[in-house]
Amino acid sequence: MADTIVDDDFCLTPPMTLQKTDYLETPAPFAGRAKPQTVSFKEGSSATATATLTVAHGKGSYTLQWQQVQDVLRWRNPAISALVFLLGSFCCLAGEFVLRGNHTVTPLKAISYCILLDLGLNTLRGMVSAQWQDKAAWGSSSLIKTAADTAKAAVLKMADLHDQFLAARDPVLTLRLACAFSALSVLGSIFSIWRLVCLTFFGAFAAGAAYENYGTQISSFIQTGTNIIKERWQALALSRRHKAIALCVALWILWINVNWTARAQVVLLGALTVRCNLKPAEVDAIISHAEPYVHSAKKRARRMSLVANDFVRRHSVALTHSKPHDT
Repeated sequence: MADTIVDDDFCLTPPMTLQKTDYLETPAPFAGRAKPQTVSFKEGSSATATATLTVAHGKGSYTLQWQQVQDVLRWRNPAISALVFLLGSFCCLAGEFVLRGNHTVTPLKAISYCILLDLGLNTLRGMVSAQWQDKAAWGSSSLIKTAADTAKAAVLKMADLHDQFLAARDPVLTLRLACAFSALSVLGSIFSIWRLVCLTFFGAFAAGAAYENYGTQISSFIQTGTNIIKERWQALALSRRHKAIALCVALWILWINVNWTARAQVVLLGALTVRCNLKPAEVDAIISHAEPYVHSAKKRARRMSLVANDFVRRHSVALTHSKPHDT
């Protein structure tokens, strides 16, 4: 008779009953779970379910990587920090020379030179050895396959970051990100992206050194300032109506003093501010009122798409039948 194991020690809801058979069966995670588990059995002992929390492992590796970055930026190992700083400074200066230096090399010219160099090397390989020329093919190169796998992993990571931060599930986080990217757009009108990257690099090392030496004082100053701002804001005791009036006045002042792109950002920030102050019941009421209009708009869009496709099909058929008569 198969051994029966009830695994209810790892927050499995509802408790799962696993059968130990000749093959390993991994239960599918519940819908909406944040901690998928892999269940395996240890031979030579009583049947035991070993749950591995992959999410916790991913968070642990991310924490370790962030700790290593902090160690470098805070100059806790001066030799490694100095090496990283010198290499980064060289890359920043080299990039600045390539982008804005006194030379005549353009991106198109550089790409053309690289292609000509590849053609020349492959021609030389073909004249020297046929086997060496076969190795020049990119389709069977392990390096290209590794680069493709790395690019795929990078795309999936970007998609994961998008779903985590830019899916607008948390209104407070969305408002913070909108403010941060609005500030970046202002900085982008002053600095180029490369100079902004260079300034961020040098600023990170300078701030890390300052925080390592005066971290207690800086944290105390920031905490004190934050508490003062919170106390004064709470002392105003503004109602939701007063907050709405203040928001409308601020948006109106910004609206009459900025351009259209900034006005769009103002509207987005205002909408996110209102969203952060809405109650769940109010959000549900807005969704229930908006859903019929959304479905109606989708139906009209589908009908217009069908009409457009039918028109294109009839027009193409008419042109096809008219060609023999023209000739």
